[in-house]
Amino acid sequence: MLSRLLPVSPSSTTLLLGSGSKLARCLGPALSRCFSAQPGAAVAKTEGKSTIQGTSYNVVKFQQEDVSEVVKEVPHFQFYYIGGEHKDNKYRDVPLDIPVLTEAPVSPPQLKKPEMKFSVLENGMRIVSVDKQGLTSNLGLFVHAGSRFETPAEEGLSHMVECVAFRSTAHLSHLRTIKTIEVLGMNGGCQAGREHIMYNLELLREYMPVASTLVVGNVLFPRLLPWEVNACHKEIKKAHERLKADTDQYVSELLHQTAYHNNTLGNALLANEGRALEHFTGDNIREFMMKHFSAERSVFVGINVDHDELCKWLMRSFAEYVAIPNLPREEAKPVYTGGYKLEENADMPVCNIAIGFETEGWNSADLVPVTVLQTLLGGGGSFSTGGPGKGMHSRLYLNVLNQNPNVESCMAFNTQYSDSGLFGMYITGFGQEAPRLVDIALNELRKLDSFTPDEVSRAKNTLKGNIFMNAENSKVLMEDIGRQIIMSGKVVTPEEFATRVDAVTEADLKKVAAKLLRKNPTYVVYGDTKSAPHYEYVRTALASLSAAKGK
Repeated sequence: MLSRLLPVSPSSTTLLLGSGSKLARCLGPALSRCFSAQPGAAVAKTEGKSTIQGTSYNVVKFQQEDVSEVVKEVPHFQFYYIGGEHKDNKYRDVPLDIPVLTEAPVSPPQLKKPEMKFSVLENGMRIVSVDKQGLTSNLGLFVHAGSRFETPAEEGLSHMVECVAFRSTAHLSHLRTIKTIEVLGMNGGCQAGREHIMYNLELLREYMPVASTLVVGNVLFPRLLPWEVNACHKEIKKAHERLKADTDQYVSELLHQTAYHNNTLGNALLANEGRALEHFTGDNIREFMMKHFSAERSVFVGINVDHDELCKWLMRSFAEYVAIPNLPREEAKPVYTGGYKLEENADMPVCNIAIGFETEGWNSADLVPVTVLQTLLGGGGSFSTGGPGKGMHSRLYLNVLNQNPNVESCMAFNTQYSDSGLFGMYITGFGQEAPRLVDIALNELRKLDSFTPDEVSRAKNTLKGNIFMNAENSKVLMEDIGRQIIMSGKVVTPEEFATRVDAVTEADLKKVAAKLLRKNPTYVVYGDTKSAPHYEYVRTALASLSAAKGK
């Protein structure tokens, strides 16, 4: 376990264990000798700047503090609070139409434009925050790891890291971890993707000191106890059941595994059930984390937090910690293979068809035109409540869903990674309609050489509106910032992206569409596949289309 391999951080131990002076009395004698006596609360010291991948960061220096002083800054909460009938609740008999919080002072708002701030700890971990002055904070720790970086011997370990998150650490038992989250009303979890692993918590902003160090403790000091790891094996089966129940996600997984056959982005997101008992052990998980979870590969993002306070508590969490060395690792470029996959599901009367093509990824100049193209195609389900912003005037709604009652859904998809991605169409209908569904999709792809000024303008405005609307959601903003830093090392703001969208022309869309269609297609069919056309039919049709466009 990490706590055995590396020195335990006393500062993390103190901050993670709870609240108030009672904690100081318990821990003070044991831990105070680990700190240099420096009276008074610390402020994170920033000395100089560091430029990482073109982004300027303030450097936060580590400093040692008196543990008894640090503990005084930890927000108080009833750590062992169990709950009850609230017989002493003074609001018990107050009618619901009478406000009960009038006695609570509300500080006047300080209206100012939210500013994105960047800092980096001495050990290389980057910190990014945006304070929109909301009362609820979102914290996320992103690690540049995931299924893409797994070797055959490590297959599924990213998923196991997700399963064992927020369990016992060197500082808190599993019970105390969950109890802390419950008492403070926090919500969160861990999600392992293809290029990143994200730990996140949503909480009231005053509990940021507890939440930030709780997240760090789960990454730095997981105990990975055998009985807890073994208990997680059943989570693998549940994860597969959830994936199968979400047809769209399952088709996306099949699409990735087919498009990048047996390499990088084609590695399975979920662990293999058959390997669980002998392969997914605490030692293997620990070795995987030691290989990938270095500070230089980590980004901590906070929304609705004070940046200096966040830096201070993260500095304290790492101050006494000997960082995992940033070991070199093989980062193979994705090899797009294309191909096809037909998977029958006898219990499913519908046929789900996806036709995809490789894009050049997030860092490509084609990113914005491809995204505009996806918005222009749009699409959705056969049922919609309508209303502004629903994409009812997008091309796939007008040409496909409104004209073909047997089509259950039809939409364009666009999934981007740092150096590759997938763009295409996803269409669903009854199994016997499969040949017709494929022809409908191919027909819409044939039309990607002609765009009207109105639909281009509508797509650009819709895309900009979606970007700004999503940025209002703190959790979405937190995930977006973290993923952008992981993929490119910098953050493109909504305003900057909107400017790039405005610059896209019809010629750009035609150019990027022609480039996409020259790629070998990926063809996936799931559900009732008995009537589905063969891959050669799709490939030949697209090849002739590409040849015609090239003339």
